[in-house]
Amino acid sequence: MSKKIIKHELFEVLVPANTTLNRFPIPDLPNLREVELWSVQCYYKKIVPFSVLSQRPTIDKVIFQNSFLTLVNYDGMEFLKQAPFVIFQTIENNMVEVPLTTDPLVVNECTIQEKDFKSFVGQKVNYPKSYIEVSQPTLNTTDIVYLISIGYVDPKQVGKKQTTFREKN
Repeated sequence: MSKKIIKHELFEVLVPANTTLNRFPIPDLPNLREVELWSVQCYYKKIVPFSVLSQRPTIDKVIFQNSFLTLVNYDGMEFLKQAPFVIFQTIENNMVEVPLTTDPLVVNECTIQEKDFKSFVGQKVNYPKSYIEVSQPTLNTTDIVYLISIGYVDPKQVGKKQTTFREKN
């Protein structure tokens, strides 16, 4: 029985300086055409300040919290429609936050954190038809990027012998 090898690809979506747009298309990603989607992870400035791909700054947390992801399959169906970006940020969501105050008379404000990874079951995404939306204009004065990590399986490579550290080809 062959194992599915989960691969990873990092990409970014540009938000131009001084834009008034509220929808940003995901670019065509040749390495991700016809692959099976298994996970999505999104990053913002507090976690990854600059993109390794372009050295541009990543989006601020406020923009991140007002962003929504829509993924479209090859039949044109939006199988993930306007999903809040915060559900794809498991790094910070798995960290414990300190309450804002220790005063027992003040109700502590804290964010309810998601503790599970948002994973998929092998959907095929048509990335050029997919997009990110923001509920408010970003008001950025420089170019910034959404930095997104995709976990996937390439069905063309399933069943091929894979190299591991234990079994070298």
